Amino acid sequence: MDSGTLGIIFDAMPMLIEGVKLTVIYSIAAIIPATIVGLIFALLKLSSLGFLRRIGEVYVHVFRGLPLLVVIFYIYFAVPHVLPMHAWFGDSYRFIAAIIALTLNEGAYITEIIRAGILSIDHGQTEAAYSIGMNKFQAMRFIILPQAFKRMIPPLMNQFIQTIKDTSLLSAISVAELTRQGQIYISTSFAALQIWTAVAIMYLIVILSLTAISTKLERRWQIDKR
Repeated sequence: MDSGTLGIIFDAMPMLIEGVKLTVIYSIAAIIPATIVGLIFALLKLSSLGFLRRIGEVYVHVFRGLPLLVVIFYIYFAVPHVLPMHAWFGDSYRFIAAIIALTLNEGAYITEIIRAGILSIDHGQTEAAYSIGMNKFQAMRFIILPQAFKRMIPPLMNQFIQTIKDTSLLSAISVAELTRQGQIYISTSFAALQIWTAVAIMYLIVILSLTAISTKLERRWQIDKR
């Protein structure tokens, strides 16, 4: 790179670093409730009651079937036509809409991750829990989920990485994450090649770092590969 290119990237770096911070914040703010939502709907899909299973199935089919960008637009632009979201939340609604959209989208995928993790535990574990006097909730809480969680770590980390990439779509509603910060800087500097290269590298740094953490967690927890 010549000095001019490096100068442009150096000048843009404060904005891009702020974008990285917001990207991580939005990802964490979405993945935590998405995991809770995923657990709830995974348990619904595993329920012995047919109508509860159907609720879980409808949720997963709807939000895995819709493009995330459509969900973002629907929550940010369409919902306020039914509910006075902007009057209730003001400028904060942009943040709220972004988190809700990411949560609903990522939660649908996490539902299947958790369901598969639970089903991977041998049914004999549940029967053993019942034999020592545990009820269904206690068996799930103390026996099944702790074992299943270890097996869920790799796919959950992969989903977190996907969430980070998905935050780039929030730029469509002017959320100032990394992609949006790049767009803003390019609009005044016209240095598309330099800035998008820097943005791509910063995404790679974050994602490769998380991949390394996932690998370490997998080894530390000694994930059962059987």
